[in-house]
Amino acid sequence: MKEQTATVADNTPTLPPLPSLRIVAIAGTRGKSTVSWLLNEMLECAGQRVGLWTTAGVFKDGQHLVGELGPWSEVVQALAGGELDVAIQELEDPVVTGVGLPERTYPLAGISTLCGNNDECLITSEAEQSVKAQHIVARAVRQDGFLVLNADDQAVLSAADETEASVTLFALHRDNPSVRRHLAAGGSAVWFDDGNILVGQGDMEEVITSESAAPFTLDGSLTFQVQNLLCAVALAWHMGIPRDAITRGVQSFQPDIELMPGSCNIINYSGATILLDSARHVWTVRSLIRGIRDSAFHRTIVVTDCFPHLDESQSLDAGRLIGRAADVVVTQRPQGDQRTLETFKEGLAHTDVPPLVFAMPTETDAIDRALRMLDAGDLCLLLTTSVSDALTIIRRSSELPQSNNAAE
Repeated sequence: MKEQTATVADNTPTLPPLPSLRIVAIAGTRGKSTVSWLLNEMLECAGQRVGLWTTAGVFKDGQHLVGELGPWSEVVQALAGGELDVAIQELEDPVVTGVGLPERTYPLAGISTLCGNNDECLITSEAEQSVKAQHIVARAVRQDGFLVLNADDQAVLSAADETEASVTLFALHRDNPSVRRHLAAGGSAVWFDDGNILVGQGDMEEVITSESAAPFTLDGSLTFQVQNLLCAVALAWHMGIPRDAITRGVQSFQPDIELMPGSCNIINYSGATILLDSARHVWTVRSLIRGIRDSAFHRTIVVTDCFPHLDESQSLDAGRLIGRAADVVVTQRPQGDQRTLETFKEGLAHTDVPPLVFAMPTETDAIDRALRMLDAGDLCLLLTTSVSDALTIIRRSSELPQSNNAAE
């Protein structure tokens, strides 16, 4: 890794300003939309005029433009002309590998995650494409720029060998081996410690913000959201965003269900909490379950279709994972695929106290059943392939009187 070039004063880490043009690229298999919108929130709290291109479309200073390539050109021109202060570009792996990126162009880029060190994910064709995309992104950062990488994901770290830029790492702990080595070599890093987000360079460090300010992490239990927070803070630090603006952005940010559907959206429902996500792979389910398993909710109710697209061993693993965290599981009966349900239920049984299971005819019935069971203080993890349909059901149900669980 290339060592960080910096000037240290007053015993705190500082950095030289970013070179122009101020376009930030954000890549990764998961989390890049969260990082993009969270960074946008921080910038707006700092009074910056922002252009943004995400999966939700292109935005210019808060205005949603129609189309993509034409509007993005408009954003870049506005940035060059001083009408905007900064632009954020979310990069999709298939587009990056298919079209490519000009080398040594971006002053700043971040990579959120690849497979989270999951071996089964790493051998897939999607992961292979993601590795290629992330290396292209690394080479697209200018020599006088900065590349922010997830040190908790070993596959992401390989991008450091592809860049001429200075590298900043982020990790859940300062004692991450890669972070320790990087800091010892004079590099910079961002990490989580005792409720705070810290940035350090060499043996210098300072608190940037508090993780407790971030409601979208569920009090820090959703570790993948904490990692997204770390990535956004690292990018914000490089951009010189004041700490109070970073904190205000963290406090006000929630994954918007219209702009970021299925990105771990949090919905308050009559005193209960609904976590709406579109996780479809075992490794993404694992990160969700790890986050909610030790949470302070009274009961955990999971709604799922039993993952009929997975093979038998993966379906069994998904059942095991969910069985460890759920008190109740509400499924929908797969059409013409009873074996999927049975395999999933077999996985649920691999725990000392298996959850109660309800098999409903459709996803609508499954969601309705789960919502009727929810009490204040409960958590409902709703895994769905159609966020819009699920949201319609939730909104419709929230307008109706809620039944008492004792009557179920």
